Amino acid sequence: MTDQSARADGSPAYEVDLESVEPESASVAVYRAVAALANAEPESLDPLGRTVDTDALDALLDGSGDSACRVTFRYQGFRVEVAADDSVRLTPLHGDAVDEVASEETDR
Repeated sequence: MTDQSARADGSPAYEVDLESVEPESASVAVYRAVAALANAEPESLDPLGRTVDTDALDALLDGSGDSACRVTFRYQGFRVEVAADDSVRLTPLHGDAVDEVASEETDR
């Protein structure tokens, strides 16, 4: 589902292959990927709609908008980047690894 890479500053980033997960929408792909990386039950996550307009996010990847468009927001301890080229990148906001994000989220 995801591949780990590194950003220019050396911090980890996780790329979501949308073709392999075949989500119903971009918002579902983000939701599932964050749950998987945070090692959390999806129903334990805050609703994504409290953070970003999910209809607008889904429209970004439906091919009807500007192909150069990119949306970046914070959700559940990750910096989420969704681009119109069907790419989703998740970067932990704190620490060096997903394990630290997962433990941080479960401590809330």
